[in-house]
Amino acid sequence: MKYLHQHKHLNEESLETLKKLIDEHPWFQAGWMLYLKNLKSLNSENFEATLKQVALMVPDRKRLYRFLNDEIDLSNSNNYKLPEFDDAPGDSLIDRFLSSKQAGLRPGNYAEKQAKETDNKHIIEKSVTESDELITETLAYIHFQQKNYEKALDAYKKLSLKYPEKSIYFASRIKEIEELKNNN
Repeated sequence: MKYLHQHKHLNEESLETLKKLIDEHPWFQAGWMLYLKNLKSLNSENFEATLKQVALMVPDRKRLYRFLNDEIDLSNSNNYKLPEFDDAPGDSLIDRFLSSKQAGLRPGNYAEKQAKETDNKHIIEKSVTESDELITETLAYIHFQQKNYEKALDAYKKLSLKYPEKSIYFASRIKEIEELKNNN
């Protein structure tokens, strides 16, 4: 946090600390901005290349420019906040969550999960069944081409009932499929 308030603390040591911070948190824009400012204060040869990289990450490039040129102080910004940076294992937010009681299974979750699975099975079974409204000649023909003769027969029988004016055509298709089915 001291780097935000006093830029004069940016030195070789802070450069290593900030590099470690951005390596662990590559999405952390304020960390990248501080790292870039540190590179600039040290007149590093990596400044230009890093500037191009950071400029792509930071949504407000005017703010980045002003920050790099000491026109604004990042510590006054509500948009950028540094996480507490500690090397001690187990101090990260994830470690604290995993060690808390909230990470475990809660009573009742199992029953809720079972109910959801039952609902999902019903939905899956319902989605797999073919509705009589959706059966078309094209679907019947596709079943026939895929050699799924049972579904093709069923589809043509339903179509024959649905469209009695074409029942002769459907009857010939049904006969053709039954002959193929019996020969295989």
